[in-house]
Amino acid sequence: MSDAGFIFVGNLPWLDFVNTEPVREGARVDLLGGAEGLLRWLEAAGLLSAGEARAVSRRWGRSREGQKVYREAVALRLALRAGAERLAGGRLPEEETVRAINTLLASRPAVPRLVRTDEGFTSRLEPVGRSPLHLLVPIAESAAALLERGDASLVRRCEGNQCVLFFYDTTRNRSRRWCSMEGCGARAKAAAYYRRTRLSS
Repeated sequence: MSDAGFIFVGNLPWLDFVNTEPVREGARVDLLGGAEGLLRWLEAAGLLSAGEARAVSRRWGRSREGQKVYREAVALRLALRAGAERLAGGRLPEEETVRAINTLLASRPAVPRLVRTDEGFTSRLEPVGRSPLHLLVPIAESAAALLERGDASLVRRCEGNQCVLFFYDTTRNRSRRWCSMEGCGARAKAAAYYRRTRLSS
């Protein structure tokens, strides 16, 4: 469920990114906390290798550009949270969420390159130029893929009391209710057991 203090229960990178702002002891907590935290999350999420994360940290980590990409990440998280809320409520995201996704997708222009493979050749899109903002593009791509090809009705919000985590329900019968059975699921079962034993006594 957790790696380096982060929560991975969403089944999609963009939902796990939204979940970097959970509620703890009644208040929202930013698990990123800054540019270095964002890099740690990207590595933990598998969107950057350890080597890439170190290289990016050396290049931008404590710089003005690094702080700017962290602010952009927070703005993206807010827009994606609004989209997740709407999807979990059976509605399509508002234009602001779509615009935030498209802005990031457009920030990384790419050109096709012919690449040799074991089987012959294939064309791949390769980014043109480098910007710290490109770090957020895989998150936007994850959200775009869900809206384009996924089943938006499977985006759910945990039913736990005060829980604000989201997930993409991949269970066979589409009946997942909790962010995790170890957390909110266990608390709900304990509460139900307490109610039953209290009523029967």
